[in-house]
Amino acid sequence: MQGPPFLYNITIMLNRGSETRRLTSNSHGQAVAEVLRHLDEKQVDIYAWMVMPDHIHLLFGRDEPLEDVDTFAGRVKRRINKAFERHEWHKLRWLDGCKSYPVTLETLARARAYILANPVRGLLVEKPEDWDYAGTPSPLPVGAETKEPPR
Repeated sequence: MQGPPFLYNITIMLNRGSETRRLTSNSHGQAVAEVLRHLDEKQVDIYAWMVMPDHIHLLFGRDEPLEDVDTFAGRVKRRINKAFERHEWHKLRWLDGCKSYPVTLETLARARAYILANPVRGLLVEKPEDWDYAGTPSPLPVGAETKEPPR
């Protein structure tokens, strides 16, 4: 894609009140990563994804606007739960909807850097590249500011 005009930055959260499992335990993180890679190949350009123990960050673009971001997040959650079922794991319990943050072409690189530094801020690793559950499968679109801010 040349650079989708419709950009999204969302966080999908587990329901901490009823879900004790962690997305990054056992093979769970790899199953989630597989769903996100498939999503990048088929529906959206994912500029950054990050699987944290109890939430997922997703920074992406599309050529067409989403009718409803929460509905899109629901589809992602269902796909993850189907992947869990294929592994014969119980479905995850999610919070309804998602958190959505504004992002523009000018702030896209900064949003990506912020997402990728999340496990460092969470004291899970010392360097972002040490975290196994993250990716940047699609390059930033033409026109995105590529000068990364200092960490």
